[in-house]
Parts: sequence; C-alpha cells; structure tokens
Amino acid sequence: MSGTRMLIVGGAAVTVAVLVSGCGPPGTGTIGVGVDAAGKPVAYLRVCPGEHMDLARLDAEPLKDSTPSVGAWGARPAVTGSTSWSFDRPDHGWVAKGPAPQLEPGVIYSLSAGAKDGSGTSGYVTFTTEDLQAMKPGQVRIYDTTREVPAAEPTGTLEQQDRDENDNFMRVVSQHQFEQASLMCEP
Repeated sequence: MSGTRMLIVGGAAVTVAVLVSGCGPPGTGTIGVGVDAAGKPVAYLRVCPGEHMDLARLDAEPLKDSTPSVGAWGARPAVTGSTSWSFDRPDHGWVAKGPAPQLEPGVIYSLSAGAKDGSGTSGYVTFTTEDLQAMKPGQVRIYDTTREVPAAEPTGTLEQQDRDENDNFMRVVSQHQFEQASLMCEP
C-alpha cells in the first residue's frame, strides 16, 4: 500500500473512530450541506481560528464497521477558515478520493470532516436527498447545537435512531450565518 493511501486510510479511520466512540479529537469546526443552483450537493466547512482540516467523508447510516464510505475528499493545503466544495466537482483545494457519490432517496447520509493528524474534527451533519430537495442555494443544513436537549436520546433500532436524529437534531441556516458564526469554536 502506498504511503499516500495509508495516510488516507489512516485519516479516515481516525474520523470514523471519533464519530463512533464519542471521544477523541476536540471539535474544531463544523460542517454543513446545501445545494448549488442546479440542486447538486455542496459541502460547507467552517474551521475554528488557528485550526485546520484536510479530510472529509460521506457515510450512509446506520454506520457499521464494515460499511464503506460513500464518498471521501482530501484538501491540499489543509483548510483554515470557511470553505465549500461540490460533491461531484470538488474545488477550492478539495480532491475526490473516488467517484462522485451517488445519493439514493430514503437513505440517511452523514457528512463529517477532520484533520489527518488527529488534531480536530467538525462533528457531522445528517441529511437525505429529500432534505436537499427542500433546500435553496445559500442555505446550509447543520447539526443544531442550539436546540433544546430532549429528555432522552433517540431509542429503538439503529435505523429509527438515525431517522429521529435526522428529523430532530438538524437545522438550516443561511450560508452567511454559517460562515460568520463561531458555532463550535471557543470564544
């Protein structure tokens, strides 16, 4: 296995470990998803000041150990500040690590980002193709850190938990709000 491939696989493993374990690198930014003028998916990433990220991945939920990622991207140089890229035509330094993801109706997807060196992560956002179809260009769907915390976390099957989280834990903001907000950054 080449050094580059090992680095990509290792970075993806770190991202998955963080998302699955609930502990690990600190939150050093936030990620969102929206659509362009043609209705195609666009990823949005806001990195906290002094931090960087250079990996992103898209998974189908529920995430299981053997589930391959649906899409993956790398950035050179590492991203600081705010950036965005098209799922099927990445730009702004982002490069696809495989074919463009083919999104299917009814599937819940999870988009996340992090740093290869393990120094931080963006958290994640979940969405479906139906969620994207309801959006307009300039809107960004994010994990809602400002929502009232429910009495209990979602329960039931993994599939039901994913549906509940997708329906109740996300919100849509403007691209301007996304780029200006500190979201997960410390003051």
